[in-house]
Amino acid sequence: MKKNINNISKIPPYQKEYYSWLYESKILSKLIDRDWLLNLITFGTHKKLINICTEEVYPQQKTLQVGVTFGSQLARIAERLGVYGEFDIVDVSATQIRRIRKKYRFLYPSMNFINRDAVNRTENRYNTIICYKLLHEMPLATRTKLINTLLSTMSPGGKVVFIDYNKPAWWNPLRIFIQLYNRLYQPFSESLWDKEIKDFTTAKGQFEWKKSTYFGKMYQKVVVRRKETLY
Repeated sequence: MKKNINNISKIPPYQKEYYSWLYESKILSKLIDRDWLLNLITFGTHKKLINICTEEVYPQQKTLQVGVTFGSQLARIAERLGVYGEFDIVDVSATQIRRIRKKYRFLYPSMNFINRDAVNRTENRYNTIICYKLLHEMPLATRTKLINTLLSTMSPGGKVVFIDYNKPAWWNPLRIFIQLYNRLYQPFSESLWDKEIKDFTTAKGQFEWKKSTYFGKMYQKVVVRRKETLY
């Protein structure tokens, strides 16, 4: 089994501008890679979001996740898949791929660590595709391209699972704080407040979209399956 792909992907300009301070820093990445800290800075939502993601995965599946994450989220997916599953983890950052490979390569034989830009199409097909809190970091054109790519990557009977931010309810006490934080540090995030994930693709009519919201509508999970046809 191929455990790593060594070609170095080119980091997109928007990621260099807004996120390299974290993703390209080994020190900060190591510091934040703790569940208790992530739970603290996400107001206690971190564990719940991992749970609602993990429940969409089944043993022995072929699964893709776009974007390396911090904490135990990847480990939970690998444990759910079991030793007979296959788990491809793709990230454009070679720094993050090296970090996660060092952390997990001897623990989870199902994991494959792939350094490439997930917006580029692949011939591989997957039972489950996970996009975990990644869309809000992307400008609109890149987000649209990624969604279309992921929809084309699911195998027959497969699904795509999006976990991301959503427009908080008007009564959510964190709404103003989140809005301020977004405008300072996450300039693309609020576009997910104004537009449904399905509206970023012209092929939305070919799929079934099931959306659930959590924590006063602050987060959303969208599960996408291809519609069955008679032909």
